[in-house]
Amino acid sequence: MPQQMSRRLRTLFVNSGMLGHASVASLIRDAVALDPTVHATHIDLASPLRLGERIVRAALCATPLGRTNLDYARWRSELHSGLLAARRIRDAGHAPDVLHFHTQATAYASLALMADVPAIVSIDITQRLASLEAPPALRFTYRPNITRDGAVFRRAAAIVSTSKWAAQSLATEYPDCAAKVTVLPYPVRLDRADTGWLDRREHREGAASVQFLFMGGDFPRKGGPDLLRVWRDGGFGDRHRLTVVSDWSIDERQVPAGVELVRGVRPYTQDWRNLWQAADVFVMPARAEAFGMVYQEAAAAGVPVIAPRINAIPEIVEHGVTGVLVPPGDDRALVWAMREMIASSDRRHTFGRAARVRMEAVGPIDRYGAALTRLLHEVAGKVKAA
Repeated sequence: MPQQMSRRLRTLFVNSGMLGHASVASLIRDAVALDPTVHATHIDLASPLRLGERIVRAALCATPLGRTNLDYARWRSELHSGLLAARRIRDAGHAPDVLHFHTQATAYASLALMADVPAIVSIDITQRLASLEAPPALRFTYRPNITRDGAVFRRAAAIVSTSKWAAQSLATEYPDCAAKVTVLPYPVRLDRADTGWLDRREHREGAASVQFLFMGGDFPRKGGPDLLRVWRDGGFGDRHRLTVVSDWSIDERQVPAGVELVRGVRPYTQDWRNLWQAADVFVMPARAEAFGMVYQEAAAAGVPVIAPRINAIPEIVEHGVTGVLVPPGDDRALVWAMREMIASSDRRHTFGRAARVRMEAVGPIDRYGAALTRLLHEVAGKVKAA
């Protein structure tokens, strides 16, 4: 047994806590807790800020130019994450054997520490890929982030990418770091979805009416407006139902017939479970999506998916096996996919069962935890020089 495994490996996990990363922090916490050889301390940057931290955030993260990024808002926001993480690491008051940063921006101000303590940096997207979502004229504003990412990746002892898509981008942009990359998709809480839902779904009364489900916080980025337009133009509301779960501000006067808006649903609550149990098809035509954990949750619930063929989504949704992938922004293709799902209950049930089986093979949290803790032990004792 390696020397570092003779005692519990002291590991400090730093998570950005923003947006969907709050869920990631919870998954990582539960995954590593399964391994008795790891003593984990977790820092979540979404926890309440002290007065001084709020002042720093206000100074660094003000966005007078709105969402254009001409004021380098993304760089300032991610630098703030790095500075906040560095401060909270110092406040933790103990020297870990290994550091784990998710995502890379949380390591922006810890390069000196990473020279002394081996670190794993976890990513779901590179800055180069993120810049492609911006208008071409604004892509130059991502250069500080791209440069700082390179410094972080070169100092890291190992890099975890949630997808092959992001890993390939990293290898292309930073070829000297490619050998460090391990692809390790996020896990999914399979125990929160009842396999009995599949049987009940197949024998549901009133099967002529198909229940579609959309679930996404950032309504525009997740393709919510596109879905409402397609739903209206396709005349789906005459016979079928769509439940839209989002806390985004949506003008209810613009909601077409057959659509129900649901707000305030928290993950893994009974309301959340009820929505998945009632769903026949999950549809989310996202315009941009780094990974798409909600597609995994649909698979765990045994619900077939309609999704865009972008980014890492084809690594989650297997076209023609667990769901249907459509070209991004193609309304006609989305209408066709929805009608195909409506036309065949057998197809829906076959896709849903295949999705659950696939997720049972690749998504268990203990499988993810074993792979992550194995990597932690591998990098323990390593120090990456600048």
